[in-house]
Amino acid sequence: MDERPDGRFVNKVVLVAGGTGALGQAVSLAFLTELAKVVVTYRQAEEFAALEKAAAAHASQLEGHQVDVTDETAVRQCIEQVDARHGRIDVLVNAVGAYAGGAALWQTDAKVFDQMLALNLRSG
Repeated sequence: MDERPDGRFVNKVVLVAGGTGALGQAVSLAFLTELAKVVVTYRQAEEFAALEKAAAAHASQLEGHQVDVTDETAVRQCIEQVDARHGRIDVLVNAVGAYAGGAALWQTDAKVFDQMLALNLRSG
């Protein structure tokens, strides 16, 4: 398998919402390997630090924004900041999602259930 970048995403601006989760990190690293400028949203600084470390030589092409993606105003401000810095967003990936496992769905606390719905269905 040829692992060399083919240039499809060179200098493209890619916004990965939830870019530090398991799926989001894999997507972010794939775009970085393709030489894109990758902007990710994250919740915890440690998550972004881990992604930076995993990005290794491509870390200079990585930018992070700590954002609560269930807060519409915060999401709008993040997008405005990305647009102000880069002038565009070429690709948008929504890798935000969560599942609070452990209990059966019908036994899940209403607050936890509402948080899962907001994060999985209403996140920006």
